[in-house]
Amino acid sequence: MNLTANDFLGAVFAWANANVERIAVVWPLSGGWEAWAQAEIAGYINATQPAAFVEREAHVYADPGLTADFLVNNPELNDPSDEIVVELKCESFRNWRNFVTGLEIDAYKLNGQMRPDLSGCRKISLGIFFSPESEERLAELPGYTITFTNDGAIGIAALAW
Repeated sequence: MNLTANDFLGAVFAWANANVERIAVVWPLSGGWEAWAQAEIAGYINATQPAAFVEREAHVYADPGLTADFLVNNPELNDPSDEIVVELKCESFRNWRNFVTGLEIDAYKLNGQMRPDLSGCRKISLGIFFSPESEERLAELPGYTITFTNDGAIGIAALAW
């Protein structure tokens, strides 16, 4: 089953909403929590939508040394226009000053050259944050949509194209 960009973002929101307390425990850890979030999000989608395809650390760029955090939908079974490449940034206690800059760098990376079989894919720059400072800076970035978990503790910023 192919996911749309909205399906994927909806799943990320549902995962964050269901895991606010767990996220609050990991965001202060040294080394960040992005890899944990990647595994958790992929696992959540696999558990709730078992026919979906989500690959972590996918080699999607023309430069074989670069990976994306997620490749959504199976490129061997679908048109490139059905594929979604996602770069994720997770704000942590120690990186909050650089979080928005990192998100901007990821958006720039997504505009780079993809593998030929992925030209024409959809792209999502995704950030999960908690600080008012990041919310303020994100509000200044053009095109990003910001949503919050039901309790308002966690923000999710997304730019899809």
